[in-house]
Amino acid sequence: MNTLRQNVGIDIAKDSFVATVTVLLSGQVIQHLKTKQFPNKQEGFNAFINWVYNIVDSSIEVSFTMEATGVYYEGLAYFLWDIDAIIHVLLPCKAKKFSQSLNVKSKTDKIDSQVLGHMGAERTLEKWVLHSGIYRHLRTLTRERQQLVKERTRCKNQLHAETHTACPIKTTVTRYKRHIAYLDKLILAVEKEIKSLISEDEYVSSKVKKIMTIPGISNVTTASVIAETSGFANIKNIRQLTSYAGYDVVQKESGKWRGKSKISKKGNSKIRQALFMASLSSIVHSKTHNEFYNRLKEQKQNGMMSLAAVQRKLLGLMYTLWKNDQEYIENYEKIRTA
Repeated sequence: MNTLRQNVGIDIAKDSFVATVTVLLSGQVIQHLKTKQFPNKQEGFNAFINWVYNIVDSSIEVSFTMEATGVYYEGLAYFLWDIDAIIHVLLPCKAKKFSQSLNVKSKTDKIDSQVLGHMGAERTLEKWVLHSGIYRHLRTLTRERQQLVKERTRCKNQLHAETHTACPIKTTVTRYKRHIAYLDKLILAVEKEIKSLISEDEYVSSKVKKIMTIPGISNVTTASVIAETSGFANIKNIRQLTSYAGYDVVQKESGKWRGKSKISKKGNSKIRQALFMASLSSIVHSKTHNEFYNRLKEQKQNGMMSLAAVQRKLLGLMYTLWKNDQEYIENYEKIRTA
């Protein structure tokens, strides 16, 4: 049988990755040729690519498929990009659904790499593109800020608990206050660096200013969203973006039974974190979003679901303004239909 396509499925962890060379043969037959583990560092990358090229058919294009596992996949992805390889980076939920379609019940590094290799050889997947370094830089800064804010919130909760005990320890209270003040300084420094980085790029700066015309959307919120999506580079439509961020609605029904609708949360949690406070601010400062939120709340009797709907709406607005290079217009839908 002739080889029609060949792909290397890669299951990546922090310190190592497992790769499987998979080929699609005539008659739509999938065959896994070889599997091997490599260290997730430069020496491993060099050994890996030599191993691959000694196995695959040099006359047929070879591609590489991996999951977006935290930041652990990035080193190998950047290495493959530098040698002009064809790369597919998938959300874990997509690989999981494909695995379920194959009725794969076990889960090991080898099996996961085989599933990814099978998917890459059989399906036509979107090519991964390495975008401007500003988005990677922004992502590091915005994630650092989110972590610092979490730490400050935790510290404030501990301070509140200590000050409301029967016999609070003054030295402990003092240390908490000092730590909170220190975290405030760090957060401010990161925010200044984010603002400075954006201002240095004329294209990104112009886009960010237009997105910030949306009530409730700050510089930091915008930076978080564009950092996590690389400036919406691989996003084709709002539906895809909604799914990527985990805002797609999941419904469960069986016969007469109707379960509660909820968002899947199977997506980028950093975007949802960034939009949570932004949605609260937008409800306060935008009449349109306030009416939208209250209308949904009356219908669903669920404040969190209604708030998630506002976040989803804000995300769609940010995408639209970025793509169309436009500013926000209050009551745009009403004005357009008038």
